[in-house]
Amino acid sequence: MPSCHTNPHVSDEEFSQVSRVSYQEASGVPRQFDRLVIMIVDGMPAEFVLGRGGHPSLPELVAAMPFTHSLISAGKGLGYHAKAAPPTVTMPRLKAMTSGAIAGFLDVAFNFNTQALLDDNLVDQLARAGWKMVMLGDDTWLKLFPDKFMRYDGVNSFFVKDTVVVDHNVTRHLNVELAATDWDLLVLHYLGLDHVGHLGGRSSSLVAPKLKEMDDVIRRIYDKLIKTSGDRRTLLLVASDHGMTEGGNHGGASYQEADALALFISESDSINMFMDKRQHESTLKQNKGVATSSAWPSFQVDVVPTLALQLGVPIPKNSVGALLPQHFSSLTSKEQLRALELNAWQLFNLVHVRSPRSQCVNDLCSNTSGNVDGGSNSDFSMSWRTEKDKEVEVFCKLFMQAIQLHSSWRHMDNDSVISEAKGFSEFEAARDAYLKMLKSTSEWLAKGTTEKNILLLLCGGILMLLSPVILFSTLLSICEAKSERNQLKINSPNVDASGDFLFEKLIVIGGVCIHAGSLASSSFVEEEQYTYHFLVSTLCIALFRHVLQQPFQLLPGSSQRRAQANDYGKFSDSIQRATFTKVSSGDGDNAARFLAVSVILLSGRIIRAWHRSGVNWAHLPDIAKWLDANDVQISTALRYTALLFTTTSSCLFILKSSRRHLLRKLIACCLCLSATLIFVYVDSESHQVPTLFGTTSYPEQVPTLLARSVFLILGVTAALAVTLMPWIEPLQFDEDTKTASYPSQEIKRMWVDFPLETGITSALQSTGQVLISCWCLLQLLLQQTVNAGPVALLLIQLLATVTFFRRRSNRYELWFQVLALQWMGGSGHFGLGNSNTLATVDVAGAYIGLSSHSTILSGLLAFIITYASPFLFLLGMMLLQSPVPKSIEAHTFQGLGPSSWLLEILAVPCIVPVALNGIIMVAFTAILTVMQDHLFVWSVFSPKYLYVCAATVCTAIGAFVYASTSIYYNFIISRRSHHLELKKTKFQSSKKTL
Repeated sequence: MPSCHTNPHVSDEEFSQVSRVSYQEASGVPRQFDRLVIMIVDGMPAEFVLGRGGHPSLPELVAAMPFTHSLISAGKGLGYHAKAAPPTVTMPRLKAMTSGAIAGFLDVAFNFNTQALLDDNLVDQLARAGWKMVMLGDDTWLKLFPDKFMRYDGVNSFFVKDTVVVDHNVTRHLNVELAATDWDLLVLHYLGLDHVGHLGGRSSSLVAPKLKEMDDVIRRIYDKLIKTSGDRRTLLLVASDHGMTEGGNHGGASYQEADALALFISESDSINMFMDKRQHESTLKQNKGVATSSAWPSFQVDVVPTLALQLGVPIPKNSVGALLPQHFSSLTSKEQLRALELNAWQLFNLVHVRSPRSQCVNDLCSNTSGNVDGGSNSDFSMSWRTEKDKEVEVFCKLFMQAIQLHSSWRHMDNDSVISEAKGFSEFEAARDAYLKMLKSTSEWLAKGTTEKNILLLLCGGILMLLSPVILFSTLLSICEAKSERNQLKINSPNVDASGDFLFEKLIVIGGVCIHAGSLASSSFVEEEQYTYHFLVSTLCIALFRHVLQQPFQLLPGSSQRRAQANDYGKFSDSIQRATFTKVSSGDGDNAARFLAVSVILLSGRIIRAWHRSGVNWAHLPDIAKWLDANDVQISTALRYTALLFTTTSSCLFILKSSRRHLLRKLIACCLCLSATLIFVYVDSESHQVPTLFGTTSYPEQVPTLLARSVFLILGVTAALAVTLMPWIEPLQFDEDTKTASYPSQEIKRMWVDFPLETGITSALQSTGQVLISCWCLLQLLLQQTVNAGPVALLLIQLLATVTFFRRRSNRYELWFQVLALQWMGGSGHFGLGNSNTLATVDVAGAYIGLSSHSTILSGLLAFIITYASPFLFLLGMMLLQSPVPKSIEAHTFQGLGPSSWLLEILAVPCIVPVALNGIIMVAFTAILTVMQDHLFVWSVFSPKYLYVCAATVCTAIGAFVYASTSIYYNFIISRRSHHLELKKTKFQSSKKTL
């Protein structure tokens, strides 16, 4: 009788010995097949073949696979909607289909750099049994199972532009391998359909031809190996690793993504033992001769124990699958129950590993005789009453019930007096008991987790918590040291300034707490975009409140305060005209701020309506769906318009400076050249170019070369701006005119008093304009055509926000400005069609400019596309400005001066984003730890945690770019300022001499 281990921490060698023992015991289940062909059609939803909800597939899909449907209709094939567990990407799914174990979400990262599978699996079991294996197709198999295949031809699975050659490389070997007799396992992994989905979605015109191609392969395998198999019985398993969404992507847990296919094809009659032939024929007649899927619920991991016992090898030790009983209906009653018993003990061993301190499990594992009487059952019940884990208690009871019924059937089967009908009734009772136990135990193991080291988790959580605590402590110290606004009350409205700051702090604290707390709800995680939309809307209310408070009316006070306010207004006004936009005064300034907030709201509302992100309402109409449903020329025209607007606005801002240096002109020319190349690239996507002699096709490599040229030009432009911009800022003293060359004579005094701080701010703003322009042009190249509109709207929203904060009557501190940009960046992230499921990652765009797969480059491009909006607003921090202290009043404040302002410029834009992200990281880590046994831990919380980690990387890169640029500018402008002082001193000395 099988048994489970008493020691859950056994070595691999000990487990291998146990596997061999189990293999000898499994000899009671005869091997049904001598050869196996596994044909993986990557990304094919089961719905394409088996229909959905009892209804057949679409007519065009049925017509594309006539031979496959004829096999199912004739009872030669039995198909399942084999539900795949998230993450629904290739490598974790292949691991699940060979080992039966549930993969973790960390495998999403390993999917791009697959390592050898060390867990017990079917391939290793068959290799130990002496099987010879051949693999053709996705090279992920070669990475998972190195040195296991005697012949192979692997192809890279990530170059999604290829939909033809990638399958031809498999099919070209088919005739040779079908004629060969030296192999026992043949693996064929076709990638073309998955690539078609990534490029055009489920409704692509290339889907039907690709299905027809797969149907022809199935026909060739069936005619050559199964129909005329001879003495070697062959099983063909046509399976898919995952499904695909309407857009052709995958990775999440939606029905369309998890709807994988498992189709068993053999010469034997595969009709379900729970469905007689009359019922099968009636179903065919009802569906006009098109068969549908088996009614038996199944999961992708159920394929593993089924294949293991059909091929006569042990079930992999970590498999959580429950065998599919339909495939053992041709065996005797004894053999069927034996197969169920082996699977039950294998799963119960995992329950023992999962709950090593469970008394009922230990008692049941120690009772290996199988002779269970009523007294022992009573003893078990006594121990169960004190067991805290009720779920494990249920499994123990179900398993005991199945063992008892099995034992009762054995006694009855040996008794010749018992009637055949009664014996069959006992057999059905034992079989149903085993199936009930297998189903419940398998589902519990699939969603459960093992015990964690609480001490390590606690230490890790404390270390993670220290980061935001230290950052916020530093931020508070900076804010306390730089308190000029509260003391001067410059440009304050007719309300108490402290109360207004209190309102701002309440918005920030409340918004951060609401966001962090909402992540504890799976529904709020799925629809996180509404949280960001709420935060941005609340922010706009605060900005409108600021506008409506008539900020130009000062509190009653001394004339000195009014003079200070006027001086500050003149300075801020000059900075605005010199570096960004012309500022009006008086009521015009108030109207400009009102207009800026209105633009923020309007652009945000359009972005929100562009994509129905999330899960629950993603099917509702939106602008993107309308554009996809209409002529593609509308989307292309919108892309051209966005390109034109981005290029024109960028050049105007860059050349707006009163000193149009040669570098600025060169940068503007580079941006125009990049935009022109993107125009040509968009046109080349249609593969047609108008000429004087008609219309001809672009060469195949032209789009790739154009994209690479854009990458190069934008990269060089950004590097030139970051490197040379601080050198051209007007800090040089003109000895001939005895004046300094400044952007404006009105702020000459401020440049003289604060050359370092003002120079850094001006240089950062100039560089920020260039980097933002380069980033937007890059996104217009990489993003889908339908996303060109949101990219332009995000740029408009950013410019409107910066314009509002840079008006001379602005009172908002720099930390509040940075926080506002972070919230808008998060809202725009979902406005581009992203969500907290992996299915919305744009894989096709990650290969623009690449002629072959590169894990690093394609991963980098996918990251750039996904985090386009957050990084855009991180770059937008360079356009912000902080209030400048007055040298004429600096002596009246203790501890205040240029150094505090410089510290704020350098530190606050780095600290605030990282601290905010740290809060979300800490909060969601704690939530995920508490929710580790939640029903949606794999489908909702785990993918969100990957996005949180990726957002942390994005924020860190943005903060690093700002910090490194600021430090570099501080160093350069400090040296130039020092050189300026030396010149002034020398000039004054020479003047005295004369």
